Amino acid sequence: MVKKVLLAIFVIGFTFISVKAQSVSVKASVDSSRYLVGDFINYSIIINHPKDVSVNSPSIKDSLKGIDLIKIEPVATEEKDGSVTSTFKFILAKYDSGDVHIPAIPIIYNRKGNQAKETTLTNTVYLTVSTLNVNPQSDIKDVKEPIKIPLDWRLILMWSLIALVIIAAGVYGFLYYRKKRLQKLGIIEEIKREPYEIALEELKLLEEKKLWQQGRIKEYHTEVTGIIRKYFEGRFLVPALEITTDELLNGLNGVADAESITKITSDFLNNADLVKFAKFVPMNDVNEEMLKQAYQIVNDTMHKTEDNMQIESEVVDVH
Repeated sequence: MVKKVLLAIFVIGFTFISVKAQSVSVKASVDSSRYLVGDFINYSIIINHPKDVSVNSPSIKDSLKGIDLIKIEPVATEEKDGSVTSTFKFILAKYDSGDVHIPAIPIIYNRKGNQAKETTLTNTVYLTVSTLNVNPQSDIKDVKEPIKIPLDWRLILMWSLIALVIIAAGVYGFLYYRKKRLQKLGIIEEIKREPYEIALEELKLLEEKKLWQQGRIKEYHTEVTGIIRKYFEGRFLVPALEITTDELLNGLNGVADAESITKITSDFLNNADLVKFAKFVPMNDVNEEMLKQAYQIVNDTMHKTEDNMQIESEVVDVH
């Protein structure tokens, strides 16, 4: 009787081990439970499976609500004792505070020689995103006290003299060149450049710099938005370089010629603000789209006004 019981226990244990060895287990996790607004959230899905099981890459984008997918890392695999561990990593971010839950993600897989798809689910992950604690009663202070550097009047005098010499040489060279030019042509033609001409020229130069391709993402977004803001000042006569994105969009809402670009301008400026102020790292296609949007904004509003089409010419008698 005892032998039969022991044999039954052995068979059940062996069966349990065999089934476990052939099973697929998944676990989802993040590197912390608390984050600040704009922090990168490292979300991982670890899948343990037998060698004869093929696992599809998890698709999480449609499952995320109120949280942005910033980057998908390459999958890492490790084989040990006849089983494989596949690790899928994602970088997420959230730009407002609150409690967040990442729901269970379906994991689809199939076994070798069997075309039927099987599905298992990850666990739900919970986290909290908070804003910085600010005491509204305290005074505004610098991060560091200003450093006082003693003035060296001799050095100031030397650089002032050098600056004066350079300015004088520049003025003389300009006047000399202008005089020779006038003597040769006898005509000055003064052409007022359109704001769209300046903007398109600057966008072309920016494109040739290839800033974001060199990893200079923030500098790229600052320059492209600066070009468009300067264009708005010349085209629509709004102080675009001195006001916030919301103030600029409100100002454009009252301009008839800007109605066609209100939506694209909002997307364009808000994407750039995320990069400049919220540590957002855009995908390459976002960087390319920013330049396309900038060209579209200019091209859709570039028609000339009657005043800007005048070319002023002055004939100078040099004899």
